[in-house]
Amino acid sequence: MTNENQICHLFFPWNGELPSQEVVVLRDVEIVGVGALRRHQLETLKESKKLVVQTHEPQIPDQVRAIYDAELLRTLEWLRPFKVESGQAFEFTAEQWRLFALLFPKTRGHLGLAADRLRDEYLQNMDWSSWLLQDHWRYFVGFLRQKFPGQSEILETAHWEWVQAWIEIQPFDGESLSEPGIVALNPSLQIVTLSRENQILKRDKGMYAFIYNSATATVGERPLDLVDALFIDLLQEDRKYSKKQLLEMASLSLKAAPALSSEEMEKKFLSLVADGILKDVP
Repeated sequence: MTNENQICHLFFPWNGELPSQEVVVLRDVEIVGVGALRRHQLETLKESKKLVVQTHEPQIPDQVRAIYDAELLRTLEWLRPFKVESGQAFEFTAEQWRLFALLFPKTRGHLGLAADRLRDEYLQNMDWSSWLLQDHWRYFVGFLRQKFPGQSEILETAHWEWVQAWIEIQPFDGESLSEPGIVALNPSLQIVTLSRENQILKRDKGMYAFIYNSATATVGERPLDLVDALFIDLLQEDRKYSKKQLLEMASLSLKAAPALSSEEMEKKFLSLVADGILKDVP
């Protein structure tokens, strides 16, 4: 029988520090169907730990149960845990209180005394419609927009924090669908616009790109200038571009702006590739 001192119950979001215990217990409501950073963390765990997956079928909402069952099987296929067992029921509200503090630390701090009241009101009015605990916060920014219309700083702060949390767990299958010779955007790309200098985030006004960089297993952030945004806009259109075509089209589109040399344009392009925002072609 495994000694209790050799068992670690791991909860997510997780900072990536490996526990010393030999056996690591994971919950389905935090790992089923995940990708990006969280899957990378799980892949790292399974290299050196015995993993036990606890399932909570009775607490999964009926409307997503069929999808959950299919995703659970897929997750178990690649995770290959040491053991799968039924877990004890978890306290949903307490779990969401914990997640709120972790996912929205700056938002929560700025809301001050109102934070817990708004958190509880959101939980009372929002039905759980996913099997992943973290997904329950995907409508929180819209909820705040109703409460604080026109207050851009707090709304943009909450959006900023949610985008990072969302990217951390999403399975971005598009990473394997790139076409030979065609430049593509990182499928995880999300843009957050700050309409003014944000004192809470300590960021200047402007556009910011967030992506999951599979090469470094990190969620990256980068401010975008006019040329960066132009490259992204062109690649979001229906037309497909080779590297040469993209650079030519970007140069044509910048006629009214101060001209950049072809070397400067390519340097901009390569910078976006280096940061994982664009996927270059061989």
